[in-house]
Amino acid sequence: MKKLLILIVFFSSCSKENLNPEEDVTNLEDVINLEDVAIVGSSSFFEENFKNKIVVVAGGTIEEGAVVWINEKKVLLLNDALEATGLFYQDNKIYVTGWTYGGKGSVWIMDLDGSNQTVMELEGKYSEGQRIMVHNGDVYTGGFFDNGSCYWKNGKKIDLTKNADSMSWGLAMDSNNNLFNVGYYMSQHHSLIPAFWKNGKRNKLNRPQHGDGEAKYIKIIGNKKIIGGTTSAPHNFLGYITKPTYWINGNRKTGQIGSIDEGWQNCDVFDMFVDSEENIYLAGFSQDMDGEYPTYWKNGQKKLLSNGEATGVIRSLKVIDGDIIAAGTLSYFPGTPCLWVGDEKLYVYDENAVGEVWDMLIIDAI
Repeated sequence: MKKLLILIVFFSSCSKENLNPEEDVTNLEDVINLEDVAIVGSSSFFEENFKNKIVVVAGGTIEEGAVVWINEKKVLLLNDALEATGLFYQDNKIYVTGWTYGGKGSVWIMDLDGSNQTVMELEGKYSEGQRIMVHNGDVYTGGFFDNGSCYWKNGKKIDLTKNADSMSWGLAMDSNNNLFNVGYYMSQHHSLIPAFWKNGKRNKLNRPQHGDGEAKYIKIIGNKKIIGGTTSAPHNFLGYITKPTYWINGNRKTGQIGSIDEGWQNCDVFDMFVDSEENIYLAGFSQDMDGEYPTYWKNGQKKLLSNGEATGVIRSLKVIDGDIIAAGTLSYFPGTPCLWVGDEKLYVYDENAVGEVWDMLIIDAI
């Protein structure tokens, strides 16, 4: 069996003894067979694997709330935020969006080393920022609030679909300054319709007959609008089966989760990456009767990380020089924040941390 290289850095002041036993749901021994793993502490991991690059990961831990890791450095976000969910980088500034449970969505701005942090609240009751971008000096955030889907421009809320179960996540601007948001809305109180909004006008996306769908991420390349998410179709035995899905200018393509006879049941998608050759990667997890496994799909073809030996989830994925770089957690919701490099290296930020990861940037060092 191929050995998986795990690199662990200890920098948190908390320990397992300080955790609530009911919250301490994650232990490396529970999600991976340590006899088949080489565990190495390495402060030079980022220098060795990301020469002249900086890796920024957004998430949160139960003990400390919303967190941004800049390489091995951990930066806590202001205002007691619970989760950091979206990242953007421009002009030596890191932009972060996230939220506090039952509170307000926010945008944080900081220098590349995590210093000079400022915070801006997002309008709307129970607002949650999900993805963020900067265009012509304006900060756009996709998300939702207690009465529907919306986006924010410099913190001011612009409604998309109100008075319905509706959410938006990803957003992008085309070359003509048209703003696209992607998400879903509920129809007739039971069906989730995948959708995108162009300058606030809603458009349906194709979904299976009698099924549901959620659009989550968008990439615009020339005249192509590539949208990633999931669709669910009815199944006689399992009720519904959710599969990875992407749309190219509205044309739907669905990936596979594996054989149902072998126990594969469902999946979810948490990120999309499109490389220079327009290969489309969706990332998240696939599920069998025993658990969830970190999974990505290249043009619909399924690949398990860690050879299927570890449970967990990919929240963000990039392809750098042909190598898969994925951020997520060992175990699932919550888990142990980590970073995969290829299929053989797994960097654990803190083996005692219990939390979530939501987004990742890989930046060329100045």
